Amino acid sequence: MKSLINNSYAGTLIGLIVPILSIFIAYLVNFRDELTVYQFIDSVLVLKIYVKMMAVAVYFGNVVCFFLFIKLDWLRAARGVLLATIIYSFIVFIFRVGL
Repeated sequence: MKSLINNSYAGTLIGLIVPILSIFIAYLVNFRDELTVYQFIDSVLVLKIYVKMMAVAVYFGNVVCFFLFIKLDWLRAARGVLLATIIYSFIVFIFRVGL
């Protein structure tokens, strides 16, 4: 059966969305009772941990997707997730170096 997800465009889109969802899920699990979403975002920006949070969300979230797509033999989608991870890695590098 041919999957609609097994292409590089869908894999890239999934790879770009998963880290954002990972951060939101981390908020829901850890801080939902204590902070609103706006307070959480403000805290992340004030404490300047957005780069670290983004890096952790990208690498762990996309690794799960990447290996899931490999296991399902959706190699083109896995290639798209890898591309999204590389794009995010460049963004993290630029923020860390301060260009």
